[in-house]
Amino acid sequence: MRSLPKLLGLLGGICSVAAWPVVAHAITASVAERAPSLAGEAVTFDLTIGDAVGPVQVRWDMGDETRTEFTIGDVQQVHTYAAPGHYPVLATVKDDVGFTSVAFVHTAHRPLVTGSAAGSTDLVYDQPNAKVYTANYDNDSVSVLDAGALTRLAEVPVARGPVGLALTAQGKLWVLHRDAHSLSIVDTASLAVEREVMLPYASQPMGLAISPTGDAAYVTLMAVGKLLKLDVASGAVLSELVLGGTPRGVSVSHDGSQIYVTRFISEDSHGEVARIDAATFQVSARFELAADTTTEDTDQQGRGLPNYLFSVGLSPDGLFAWVPGKKDNIFRGPFRDQLALTDDNTVRPLVALLNVAEGVEDVARRIDLDDRNLPNQVVFTPLGDYAFVSVAGSALVEVRDTYTGEFVTALKETGFAPRGLALTETDRLFVHASLSRTVAVYDVADIVSSHDLITKKLADIPTVAVEKLDAQVLRGKQLFVNSADIRMSDQGYISCASCHFDGAEDGRVWDFGSVGEGLRNTVSLLGRRGTGHGNVNWSGSFDEIQDSDDNIRDLFGGKGFLSAEQLAVGTVATPRGDKKAGLSPELDALAAFLGSLDTHRPSPFRNADGSLTQDGVAGRAIFKRLGCGFCHTGADGTDSAGGKLHDVGTVKASSGMRAGEPLFGIDTPTLNGVWETAPYLHDGSAPTLRDVLVTANPEDRHAFTSALSEAELGQLIAYVQQLDGTVDLEPSEGDGAGDEETSEENLFGCSAAGGRGDRHAPLLAFALVAGLMTFGTRRGRPA
Repeated sequence: MRSLPKLLGLLGGICSVAAWPVVAHAITASVAERAPSLAGEAVTFDLTIGDAVGPVQVRWDMGDETRTEFTIGDVQQVHTYAAPGHYPVLATVKDDVGFTSVAFVHTAHRPLVTGSAAGSTDLVYDQPNAKVYTANYDNDSVSVLDAGALTRLAEVPVARGPVGLALTAQGKLWVLHRDAHSLSIVDTASLAVEREVMLPYASQPMGLAISPTGDAAYVTLMAVGKLLKLDVASGAVLSELVLGGTPRGVSVSHDGSQIYVTRFISEDSHGEVARIDAATFQVSARFELAADTTTEDTDQQGRGLPNYLFSVGLSPDGLFAWVPGKKDNIFRGPFRDQLALTDDNTVRPLVALLNVAEGVEDVARRIDLDDRNLPNQVVFTPLGDYAFVSVAGSALVEVRDTYTGEFVTALKETGFAPRGLALTETDRLFVHASLSRTVAVYDVADIVSSHDLITKKLADIPTVAVEKLDAQVLRGKQLFVNSADIRMSDQGYISCASCHFDGAEDGRVWDFGSVGEGLRNTVSLLGRRGTGHGNVNWSGSFDEIQDSDDNIRDLFGGKGFLSAEQLAVGTVATPRGDKKAGLSPELDALAAFLGSLDTHRPSPFRNADGSLTQDGVAGRAIFKRLGCGFCHTGADGTDSAGGKLHDVGTVKASSGMRAGEPLFGIDTPTLNGVWETAPYLHDGSAPTLRDVLVTANPEDRHAFTSALSEAELGQLIAYVQQLDGTVDLEPSEGDGAGDEETSEENLFGCSAAGGRGDRHAPLLAFALVAGLMTFGTRRGRPA
């Protein structure tokens, strides 16, 4: 079966057949409008001929390797397509004086299930009311759009950080809030927020889907590894299921019987999607997305570990689940396989196809999107024969043939960071360009009907009336995610968000030996305020965010945002050399955005009121006694501002260099937010905090932890897990009598009690990986 772009081009170009002389064509032919058919069932094509001279001969090519010879009067074909697909049918007609032809694409599809699946999204279509709603994360609002007139009707203020939307059959719009850890219920008629349902403290609710049967809603809690089942009428929690990991995207099958949840940050061995039986609310299967270690790395393909699994798109035939994400090539690098990372083979986008009947990924059908970055949501045409895939980092939507997986076309000029998608019954595709603050609308009728590849952009609907972000910060955020800019990435694979989506980290350890570093663990950027803590990167190799232009050129394959003439002045081209600030508006915008990331996400390890637990309070005292504040000092918990580097026994050959120079130590990072950034240490060699303090600290060079009992070690770990930048203004319940009040200033203060704690100052190494970049967070998010 030919790919659709090729076959439509072939059919569109059929105007002559060289077997006959060129004559004036009097004969005419046409095939009546025909409906798609089911694979395995017979379909009839009737040919109507006019103005023929003499006997009429017809030859049929059915597009599936079935062809007839020229036969007199063969004006009807009854044919059965064994497999689903898009088949180019060609009927060639000739009479005594000339010829003509009829060409079209026929779709044979699989049997369809009754009803539609539901999935988490930040854009929903309200068909009965002809409205579209978007969740505006940065602006704490929901926009209401007229799906017919393509205008904004209203913008409804809601709680902090809306990330997900879903509609109930009763005309209620559910709005999920990551930052407020809550759920707002909005009446779609009055557009009033009726009530807000609080979810577990600091749990980071990320995915929301209401079952098509209307009997339950499901919410993923990414920070605590749980899935909640909620009552649709009240929003009350009915049950919870511990999944582990970082559950993010959630979808529910058409009949409400099966729930699918993605693990956003993968283990080093494989990606994962869990399937939950709705009746028992227990995991029935875990789909493992295998790491690709054997594919040859080229400019068209490459190895990689599936990661950043955003969502699950369930096909209308009920047979497959499409899971967009990325592949991280953690198998490549000078310290690993002696091959340097390249812009073609560091991160690559993927769509995994899960065979839901067999409970496994169909690895042979895994799709490697070429020259793309960060695919995140999938919606299907009604027949399930085409898939629309939003590609956030590439500012476009790809269209794929679901039967072959082949590229069909791309809808470009969506705006920055397209995410949520909705296809209406009028064949309009709505695309939420989240960082352009618009919804792009396309007429895709010709694609849906397989008539042509033609699409028409109908509108860009503004979603936000008054932007909350500073203009330079917003511009920097747009630059971070956008790999379509050749200055950022020559091939379009990498942007800053590729490793720091949502302002966090990807859980990976990269081999940056080819750019003068070593094995480097990606860590969250939240709360660091750009260079607010001092130099950045594990080695402290950059003294300004604008130095990231080096990474853009060396790792991303981009042209960079500085000209050759600018780089030739003084030591501008050198990290920690002459200042780059002020030389490029784009680099300054990137720096402004990173500088706006001034808060950490609250720790779910704290009490429900945000206070330290009893173990946390006890661990705080141990932290002080050991002298951990010697390096983790001041309000930010780091001595990085002084330019100090430390070796607490973790620097080794694979630690590499410092921007091509000798590496004598590691920069001290803050411990705030480390609860969500495993693995640990600059090379990721410590899977847990216990490994940091014990396994990787055999000589007590990283604090005198061998003197601690198991109970004390657990309390110290509990305290570190609860560090999130929160100011503890009063002693928490259970705090020892006389224990001083704890503020940001003395939380990490130098209160060592002497002894070996002085000589072996601690350094829990968590810090910025080369190329500090992110997507999804903003200034002023209160902890």
